[in-house]
Amino acid sequence: MFSETDEHLRSLVQQLENGNLSNRRVEQLNHEIEQIVANLAERAGLSVAVLFGNEYRAGAAAAINQMIAGGRAKQCINTSLKSLYHQQAAQAISDEAFYSILECTDHMAMDTKQRIKNAVQLANEKSLTLGMSRREATKQAVAELNTKGITGIVAKNGAEIPADKYMAGVIHYHQRKAHVTGTENMAIQNGYDLVYVNYVGITCEHCARKQGRVYSLSGNDKRWPHMTDEYKPPYHSHCVHSMSIWIEEYQSLEEVERLLDISSRLGEETRSEQHIKRYKELQRQKARANETRKQWMRYKAVLPIDTPDLRTFANQKARKVSSYIELQELYRKQKTK
Repeated sequence: MFSETDEHLRSLVQQLENGNLSNRRVEQLNHEIEQIVANLAERAGLSVAVLFGNEYRAGAAAAINQMIAGGRAKQCINTSLKSLYHQQAAQAISDEAFYSILECTDHMAMDTKQRIKNAVQLANEKSLTLGMSRREATKQAVAELNTKGITGIVAKNGAEIPADKYMAGVIHYHQRKAHVTGTENMAIQNGYDLVYVNYVGITCEHCARKQGRVYSLSGNDKRWPHMTDEYKPPYHSHCVHSMSIWIEEYQSLEEVERLLDISSRLGEETRSEQHIKRYKELQRQKARANETRKQWMRYKAVLPIDTPDLRTFANQKARKVSSYIELQELYRKQKTK
């Protein structure tokens, strides 16, 4: 939804290329922007409520399966999700995500309106100082302003994060949080206190210092670290960590001793050198993919008709085909005009 809206909003800015910069036209575009983002917020809000509700139930179901695998008879498990406690827990996660949706869509509207305002100002300056035609001046102004995705949020360090990228992280984080919370609350409901955070070899340094350990949900079992919010997954957006019920009676003595040892050493690195190296390689690949997307946006802003969709562009760039080389040359010529 956010990717499609990003393209829609940038296409509105692109429409200014026809040279119509009247106040009436600008007002029409601003009104259309408000309608688009309001519709987006409504659709996204309804979708996350369903999505997170399903994930919460999936987490609870996973906990039930873990109890059964641990030897507990299904008829002895309290599987009910009808209590107000469960409903409030799932609703709190949906509400938290919805606030992020509203914040993101507000930024999207502000960013798009500001681009239109800046395009008008830049076009007037170019037309007056350089003697350019209104159409050509506007085309150049739009190309300068529309080379990146619509901003969804501004980070504390001042970085402008594209809306679709920001919301991808928000949705994934809360989706995983709903699953984990469903597991946690079902465990508590059935009297289980110990949980295990899964181990992932290829992961970030932050997660590596918390994963692969057993925690006590209540903090009453002093042999194990207390599962406070600091140690509860997910640890960041796109985090792959979760938790499961851990039943000590069904573990070997050696496994209990191993986990007691590593769980007592919170904050220590758990990855092998090979996994650390592979993680860094994947981060470099991700950076290259992000750069390709940014390049595609620059090309799309200057050559909206000639530039293919992102998937095709990335494929052509990777294979260095003639169509990509020709597009590069066309882009350079257009930029030097």
